Amino acid sequence: MNRFESEVISLFHEIQQGKRGRFPNHYFAGDQGKQLLITLTRYIIEKHLNIPMEEIPQKITADLLWKNRLKPPAALHGLNFMELIELVYPNQFFPWEFKQVSYGYWMGEEGRERATKTVKYVVEEIEKIPIADLPQRINTDFFKRNRLISIMDMFGSSPYQVVEAIYPGLFQPWQFANVPLNCWKNATFIKQSMDQLLFHDLKFQNYQEALTKIKKEHFFEYRRSGLFIRAFRSSLQSVRKWISQQMACASGVN
Repeated sequence: MNRFESEVISLFHEIQQGKRGRFPNHYFAGDQGKQLLITLTRYIIEKHLNIPMEEIPQKITADLLWKNRLKPPAALHGLNFMELIELVYPNQFFPWEFKQVSYGYWMGEEGRERATKTVKYVVEEIEKIPIADLPQRINTDFFKRNRLISIMDMFGSSPYQVVEAIYPGLFQPWQFANVPLNCWKNATFIKQSMDQLLFHDLKFQNYQEALTKIKKEHFFEYRRSGLFIRAFRSSLQSVRKWISQQMACASGVN
């Protein structure tokens, strides 16, 4: 530790003890001042607060750092809470690991871009989820587990909307474990999901076969309980009526 680094720590303790009111004017200005800010921040976190490196995301907040005299020097360099952490610990933490991110971090177009990049990174690099498995594995638990619940809130609490923003056009809303609200009021989505169930999952050859063989259990076995309950009001008779309508449309009968 050089003389300047020792001095900034001594000044900090004098302020904490009430021996002086604040740091000298322009003390943190310029490149040398920024380096002093790095030194002081590290000292406060690791020595003064005695927080181990692996616990920093869980224990460090903006309020805690600002209470320890770091807000004015950080503001002098135009740094918010997360930018200060990144300056002091470059490439060692991800913003979403923290209990608190800077106000506005997820807001606006820039915040939305950060959000989608964050989720994409977690999906592909941390959890390594195959693209085909996204509809079943990207759910509320995924966002809670990875401390990303605020990102899901940005997209109307819809995992589908988050995935659609990252991988546009790859999936339909009804494929997700958490189906978006009003999905089963959409005739197109109902038909897509039913056709997937009847001809892909159950491998019926046509609607006629489906009409005679469809069972209530099929909806639950192939994760279409929401479709059965909401679109058909838990009625197999309504399902058969829908299939009959598809047959009529296919044959040109009004």
